[in-house]
Amino acid sequence: MKALLVEATAPASSANLGAGFDVFSVALDVLFDSVSVEVVRRSGIEITVEGTEAHLVPVEPDKNTAGVVAKTLLDLSRKKCGLVIRINKGVRPGRGLGSSAASAAAAALAINEALGLGLSKRELITFAAQGEIASAGFPHADNVSASVLGFFTIVRSYKPLEVIQLPLPKNIEFVVALPEIIKSTASMRSVLPKHVELSDVVHNVGHATTFIAGIALNDVNLMGKGMADSIVEPARARMFPGIIDVKLSALEAGAAGVAISGAGPSVLALVKAEKETIESVAKAMKDTFEKKGVKGQIIRAKPGPGAKVVRREKL
Repeated sequence: MKALLVEATAPASSANLGAGFDVFSVALDVLFDSVSVEVVRRSGIEITVEGTEAHLVPVEPDKNTAGVVAKTLLDLSRKKCGLVIRINKGVRPGRGLGSSAASAAAAALAINEALGLGLSKRELITFAAQGEIASAGFPHADNVSASVLGFFTIVRSYKPLEVIQLPLPKNIEFVVALPEIIKSTASMRSVLPKHVELSDVVHNVGHATTFIAGIALNDVNLMGKGMADSIVEPARARMFPGIIDVKLSALEAGAAGVAISGAGPSVLALVKAEKETIESVAKAMKDTFEKKGVKGQIIRAKPGPGAKVVRREKL
């Protein structure tokens, strides 16, 4: 088979958005992973990683999300070839912004093109989710759904996997605080409660549906009211110094809603796209983290498109 190189990019994402644990996710229009895949005659999968905090990402194929995706798709193709994968990290690992999912999504798209598998983006979500076994221990599909498809996604069902994509109101923006704290997704899943009260389940169902109602009614404030979780966030908040105070400060500064982004420690605030409000919320979140002795970065983002192939060439 002729040598071929395909490169794809995929965006960061924020999962859960409050009560939508393992179900809701939104792709962000800033921060991207780039994955190039070269089809070679020799067998095996080789991975190199560069870019933002690349040293935190394993290069062993069975421990790397892109590597797991590559093995699965290569087995599916039944082609006698190997893959050389180069990952350029733009999404910082261990911050709750779907870093592993971005690599998995970009790899799935690039490998699908390089091997000529002809799978649709929705079909690729299943394979990208398999990559999450390497980082989280099981194939959750929330982040990869948003990274592959873009914008806001809902995992309606895992068996069979079914994903719904919804457009969000145009007048929203996100302010994300990324503290200089690193936590693995696996470790943050280990603190989740094994049993929950029925009243907490009712609370979360009500708030998740309120978030969707806000989307349907084009009401940012209503979306914000739905970003409250009484099951997962309380368990995770104990692991991060000052995170509750950061959430409160963002709300006081004008955010419509605030939630831990994915497994954390990043905090995502939903705001109306008004310059004064955005700047006020960003300052409040940064100042509150710093008062707690935690340095970090503030980014602004909007819902954005998903993974795309950016390069294809014969070698």
